[in-house]
Amino acid sequence: FIELYSGPASGYPIVNVIEKGELVEVLLKRTSWLKIKDQRNNIGWLNEKDLFALTQQGEKIIQSELTLTDFQKRTYEAGVMYGDFEGADFYNIYLAYTLSPVFSAEVATGKALGNISDSDLFELMLIAQPFPELTVIPYIGVGGGVIRTQPHSVLADAKKRQDATMAAAIGVKYHITRNFFLRGEYKYSLVLTNRDDNEEVQLWKVGFSIFF
Repeated sequence: FIELYSGPASGYPIVNVIEKGELVEVLLKRTSWLKIKDQRNNIGWLNEKDLFALTQQGEKIIQSELTLTDFQKRTYEAGVMYGDFEGADFYNIYLAYTLSPVFSAEVATGKALGNISDSDLFELMLIAQPFPELTVIPYIGVGGGVIRTQPHSVLADAKKRQDATMAAAIGVKYHITRNFFLRGEYKYSLVLTNRDDNEEVQLWKVGFSIFF
């Protein structure tokens, strides 16, 4: 049998039990706790780990749902993001590899579509997340890359440019469910031009990502 609690934690009082072979309806999931209703309409909470025992053949039942722990132990992540690049629409994709629970390396490519010019951005970032055990994971990043700018104007002095960039970023990641999470980021970049002064660029973006 499985004991049912009045709330989503083992500290709550036990209000009922489910006997072997009973069918239950899952009403709500909160972290690893399930609110269920049994065949007699009794309602209570149980931990999902209680459902993972042995089959009739003696084989262990494997939990198929990915959890926050899986998110924290991910090896790769990939995603798409959209944002504002100094007033231009910005789209990018990225792929990251986890070096340790705290550090990961990320390669990204993006495109900014503006009224005056379009830009292609290629970057390599080192990401540090000092609190990987949290549900909402803050992170910081540093890196650099290349930006290619194509002006829309046909004037003689409107030339294509390719410049190096240095960047610093701060953001958060939030695990939604299974292997999906949301990500938001602010990035400050310095474009190293061959003119007298360098350019400062600010980028805000949000996106949807997966891990595996």
